[in-house]
Amino acid sequence: MAQPFPYTYYSCDCYDSATLAPTSKRASHPARAEEEDERTFDPRNPRSNYSLYPLEHLLYCEDCRQIRCPRCVSEETLNWFCPSCLFEVPSSMIKSEGNRCTRNCYNCPICTSSMTVSSLEPPKVPTADDTGGLAGPFFLSCPYCHWSTLDIGIEFEKHTGITQQLARIRNGGKVVPTPKEREKERDKKRDAEARDESVAKADELSPEDLNPSEPPPQEELFSNLFAFYKSQLSLAAPSNPFSPHHDINFSSPSSFSRIMNLYSSTSSKKQKKDKPAPMREACSITEGLVPYNPSLDAAAVEALKTHGWSHTLSPTQKLHQTSPNTRFINELRPIPTLLRTKRGKRCRTCRHILSKPESKITSTRYKIKLLGLNHIPRLSVRALSSPIPLPTMAASTGSQGFDYARLSPGLPTHFLLTLSNPLFDPIRITLATPSTTAGKVQSRVTIMCPQFEVGANTDVWDDALSSGLTKRGATASTDPGSGTPQVEAGKIWDRGRNWTSVILEVVPGFLKPIPGFDFGLGGELAKKVDDEHELDEDDDVLEIPVFVRIEYESEVAAEDRAAAGAEHGRAGAAGGKEKREEAFWCVLGVGRIVGGP
Repeated sequence: MAQPFPYTYYSCDCYDSATLAPTSKRASHPARAEEEDERTFDPRNPRSNYSLYPLEHLLYCEDCRQIRCPRCVSEETLNWFCPSCLFEVPSSMIKSEGNRCTRNCYNCPICTSSMTVSSLEPPKVPTADDTGGLAGPFFLSCPYCHWSTLDIGIEFEKHTGITQQLARIRNGGKVVPTPKEREKERDKKRDAEARDESVAKADELSPEDLNPSEPPPQEELFSNLFAFYKSQLSLAAPSNPFSPHHDINFSSPSSFSRIMNLYSSTSSKKQKKDKPAPMREACSITEGLVPYNPSLDAAAVEALKTHGWSHTLSPTQKLHQTSPNTRFINELRPIPTLLRTKRGKRCRTCRHILSKPESKITSTRYKIKLLGLNHIPRLSVRALSSPIPLPTMAASTGSQGFDYARLSPGLPTHFLLTLSNPLFDPIRITLATPSTTAGKVQSRVTIMCPQFEVGANTDVWDDALSSGLTKRGATASTDPGSGTPQVEAGKIWDRGRNWTSVILEVVPGFLKPIPGFDFGLGGELAKKVDDEHELDEDDDVLEIPVFVRIEYESEVAAEDRAAAGAEHGRAGAAGGKEKREEAFWCVLGVGRIVGGP
């Protein structure tokens, strides 16, 4: 594992939900119960890497009463906003204009830093006739790498509406026609071809128009291709307006018309629907076809010879560009800022809201956030031989007097397992673990006190003023000679307001087979490892799977009490508390085993 020793990971049972599907309907319930009791968790299974998470990364579903990992939650987009200008974008604009900011927010294509609008001329001096202000022309500049649109020959007349101005200008200052102008140009060429005037005008066209030196931009190609197929779809539509299928064609995918034709009369069903006529492909630039031009490749080779590889784009820079044909630095364009989203999370099983941030863009608060650490006990482990820290300290931090990376094989080592209760009700804990760990190196594990109680997470002053905490129950007895506590089976080690500590005895296994020992590496596994003379990666890491079962009584909510009263009558709704039970697997990483003696 990547975290330092010791660590604790919690397992979400969504990773093997498909493998526990019942084979038959009759034996589904008994087989499922038996499999649940017999099943153990193997942290060395490759599938376990997709189910282990720290407690801080988990959410909790109050309806299902189970922990939820990032794989078993569904996200929904609440709103869209620009991270530069903090402008909230409606979802309708996202569908029509894309997921980029349409204001003056742009990023540098070289270093992806935010660009600013600057003026080439100094500000005007205010006079009686003119109030002064910024004077054009304007340009976009990067304050970090000092790249600007002047490097590609683009200037702006106004400091506002940069997106609209940039869409009309190509690199070098060439003006791009608007969609209406392109549509008018296509109509003129189509009328000329219909009147057989294209042959007469071919002599008037220059070689630049017949074989352009550079392909048209992507927007123009898409517009031409879209107009071409739109005309083809209109030709493929049936000509009979009284046909029951006249409204069902490629250009009219209306679901309402499809449903109406499905439930029409029987006489209309007898009419056979004609097959659509095949469409021809685009055969010119005005129809969206891009012919191969060898002069473009020759120009690219000459540019490489002249400027070298430093004049080309990196894969990241090329990926950020809207045009896939961009290859050189002089072809770069400013990148519109990518919009960000605020997302909520729901449980995939019951659709219950697990996390929902506030809709305000500048707010970082959450309306709803059901964290796992507020509903699931926190397990932490540390070596018993180290000095005992205060209960308020972080229990997962390693102790200074114990080396977790050098566990001696065959020697019993005691660890202190602490459980903290975040609930406002006392809970009863039941722990279970396999007697020997899974894997090639098998270690013995014993929990000295598998069943105990943990107090409620009440106020600190209530704990100080309460007289019931004077009796702490069956704790570990002390040695009369030294006065230090002794490790005893069936007794807890220490207890606080909302935490309890028990002893975990671990006997690490041997990395190499030792004659006379029946655990560690033995039998056929020992022969196999002896033949290989080496272990796999992280086989010497000692990980202990622990099954945790929680039982507690909690007050019934008002809506649950009303539902219970409606189903079971007054007797079911009279009780103010109900018994709840939860269970989960967790993995304790206690250290790394060193070589044998």
